[in-house]
Amino acid sequence: MFNNDYELKGKHATYIRFLSATTNRLDKTAKAAGIINTAVDIYAIAPLIGLAYNKKAAEDNSSNDTYSILASQIINHQADLDFAFRLVMLADNSTELSSDEKIDRAFRKDEQLEKLAENLELFHQYMRGGLEWLYEHFTDGATTKEDYLEKVYEVVSLYKEDFSIDD
Repeated sequence: MFNNDYELKGKHATYIRFLSATTNRLDKTAKAAGIINTAVDIYAIAPLIGLAYNKKAAEDNSSNDTYSILASQIINHQADLDFAFRLVMLADNSTELSSDEKIDRAFRKDEQLEKLAENLELFHQYMRGGLEWLYEHFTDGATTKEDYLEKVYEVVSLYKEDFSIDD
């Protein structure tokens, strides 16, 4: 399932580039927060954030900006991506599926190419929504490395508070 290149378009390409520390390593002059190590790490984390905050986003084609995550990187993180995908399929409440149907969607529909494509699109909608959520929180008043580190603390605290996570 997660074994091909994945291309983000438009604002989502800009957002993933901004959030990835790889951007800073490749171009020291780039304006990037660099708060998450690689784009593929963001690709695995963002759908869970989108799901947690019930934020989905359609593919953006408003600009020609693109960002490709290479298949080799995706394959190296395949277990994390599979896990994130299965969690999204189980926890998504945007449809009227029963618990048994959600289990089928998460674990038994991979061989049905049409269903798999629908499920991957849902995963990607949450991924883009999570990417937007992250970008919004890390661009709100932050401009320096220290600002971005403070934003990491704020985002973790917000998440902890929003989901009543105890120390």
